[in-house]
Amino acid sequence: MAYTDSDIKKLISCQKEIVTVPKGLKPERGSFRDSFTLKSSDGQYHFNCFIRELVEFPENFSIGLDYNPKEEKGVIKLLRFNGMHGGHIEFPHHAHCHIHQATAFSINNGLDPTNKATETNDYTTLSEAIQFFLRYVNVNSGDALKYFPPPRLDLFS
Repeated sequence: MAYTDSDIKKLISCQKEIVTVPKGLKPERGSFRDSFTLKSSDGQYHFNCFIRELVEFPENFSIGLDYNPKEEKGVIKLLRFNGMHGGHIEFPHHAHCHIHQATAFSINNGLDPTNKATETNDYTTLSEAIQFFLRYVNVNSGDALKYFPPPRLDLFS
């Protein structure tokens, strides 16, 4: 199937509900990891999500949204929210928090759909990125609050 940028925007922005609940970040192979699944509120679309954070470098994290199309084998990477993970001449955006978002061109031409990156100041930590991600991909607010409550500010710590 050929995708349009409009299709991608619709997949990312459609109202979603959590189906398979996250179990909390658990250490595995040098990273804290968690995953969960989503479906669109109308039941038409299904998605896989993951959260990764390096144990040794917590500023190096990634949250991803993959589309799981019924009519095709495999998944399509739609979105990655990344923290800082280095940075050099070829990938200067790695020195900043950044978002990779698929384009129709990349998907339709067999390229890595998340090869384009945009630097962001919308989050700086994994906790902030999770909250921003849930709003960005339009997860039902009741589900978001139930499974990913925002961190509490403790003014006296």
